[in-house]
Amino acid sequence: MRPLEYVTPHSLAEALERLAGSDPSETVVWGGGTALGPLLRRGLVRPRVLLGLERVAGLQDLSLAEDGLRVGALVRLADLSRSPVVRGSLPLLAEAAGRVGNVRVRNAATLGGHLAHADPAQDLPPVLLALDAQVRLESVRGTRTLPLERFLVGPLQTARADDELLTEVWVPAAAFGRRTAYVRFTPRSSQDYPTVGVAASLRVDADGVCREARVAVGGAAPTALRVPAAEAALVGGRLTRERCRDAAAQVESAVDPWDDTRGSARYKRAMARVWTERVLEDLASEA
Repeated sequence: MRPLEYVTPHSLAEALERLAGSDPSETVVWGGGTALGPLLRRGLVRPRVLLGLERVAGLQDLSLAEDGLRVGALVRLADLSRSPVVRGSLPLLAEAAGRVGNVRVRNAATLGGHLAHADPAQDLPPVLLALDAQVRLESVRGTRTLPLERFLVGPLQTARADDELLTEVWVPAAAFGRRTAYVRFTPRSSQDYPTVGVAASLRVDADGVCREARVAVGGAAPTALRVPAAEAALVGGRLTRERCRDAAAQVESAVDPWDDTRGSARYKRAMARVWTERVLEDLASEA
């Protein structure tokens, strides 16, 4: 059996130094372990070193400021779903976090690990895309910030360099106060990854005219993705049923699903349209 060393740095600087000096093929970052654990048990990932982050100060911080909401990478999904700060400023994020997996998963899974795993069918990427989220990546070379849509580059692939850690997720204050919703279609079990998940975030003026729109889909392409054509179909007019249907048709054209146990590509494409139309019509009906 291959020996496995578990390292727990006490500071971010120590963690980054350790990561910078390690062989990326033999060192894996450990957050909550809900995604990595099964891969280790099946022998699909075979590192020599696990870099555990649980003792690194600051990664479990969650704060609300004038510029938005900042969530440390090690904030557990259960804490995210229960946080009065999150529920008060971004209730959609709290609600979606509370629907991931089951209570055991949410008590272990971290926001940073959830995003770094980059499974195309996860719940929170489309929600955070609809909220204009950005991620902070840190290394001994410095810090950079990326929009989430540039961080997610493919199935189980991100833009994180081997010597970088995802340390924080930021949602700008401009996303607060929009009409927001997320729907997930899970025909087998509510604990499963959704066949399709659709998130929408709309800013509607007093006359009922949509001024800003974000529409994001998960489970129907190599990554969760925003659909600018659908957003453009909504902006500049009232949220009529016809306009919502036009936007949903744009989503159906934009997605690129695959056949798997959750459904055929054709089926997922149709479900992306159906559930986009439903979520938009629900938001259109809000007073």
